[in-house]
Amino acid sequence: MLEPIEHFCFFRTLMKTGRLLNTLTLALMVVGSACQKQDSDDRISDSYFQSLKDNQARFVVTIGGKEFYEPTSVFNGQVLLTEGVLSMTLTNQFDGKTIINLVGEEWYAKSPVTEEVSADQSGTSLKIGKIVDRDKMIGEGYMMTKGEITATTFSKDKMIFKIRGQVGKYSDFRQPDRYLPFEGLIVYKKPAISFGDITEKEVFGSAPSR
Repeated sequence: MLEPIEHFCFFRTLMKTGRLLNTLTLALMVVGSACQKQDSDDRISDSYFQSLKDNQARFVVTIGGKEFYEPTSVFNGQVLLTEGVLSMTLTNQFDGKTIINLVGEEWYAKSPVTEEVSADQSGTSLKIGKIVDRDKMIGEGYMMTKGEITATTFSKDKMIFKIRGQVGKYSDFRQPDRYLPFEGLIVYKKPAISFGDITEKEVFGSAPSR
């Protein structure tokens, strides 16, 4: 028969074991949820990629929780690569336009390629716009004020960028209380690439993708 002190130690051990199991269960649920989301993102990216022709891109964007570009938008673009900058311009059939500049010393050597957005627009930046009234030529445009741009896949045949942060309208750029949450996914098939002061081998190396 257990003595009182042994009873206490026994139940305390059980409680600790229960808390540990609960913690492990929660951790496994979080990991499982993250894996499921990654699998879903990969399937969406693959679906977009298969629907594209060479030098076409899909750019799915939400600003303040609302889709910014028309769901049927297909973009054409141009990518310029230099030692210190990746510059990409995308334009869709409705005259929507996005310009992204990733700025960093040997940015291409990172794995994955990723840069923080500079709030003062002196470094990495994103500008996005579209026409909302063609007759009056009225547009709607935003600049990214905070966040991160990451190339989860980066090769000469396929580029996938994930973007998350905040944007402000051009007119509200200096008013942080009016910033809106921003999320974007770019899937780009065989982009038209120009090289400045750097070679294709230096950027992409021998690996087919990153």
